[in-house]
Amino acid sequence: MSTPAQIGKHEYQAALTKARNANREIRQWLKRINRETNSSLIQALVGNISLVVGDNDEAINRLDEIGKTLKK
Repeated sequence: MSTPAQIGKHEYQAALTKARNANREIRQWLKRINRETNSSLIQALVGNISLVVGDNDEAINRLDEIGKTLKK
């Protein structure tokens, strides 16, 4: 039987990396959408999504800080 995932350990860090990579990919798609549309509504929605992705990045970074603190 495998050991459950623990904060700050390998599986936890891998999940944070996966989330960061997903956010990076979301930003790339949003930039492309923004570049290829003339619609101000779409551009505004893309801007709002970008802000929320930024909030998600902050949460991921905080989890990383918590994980590093508990690892010590």
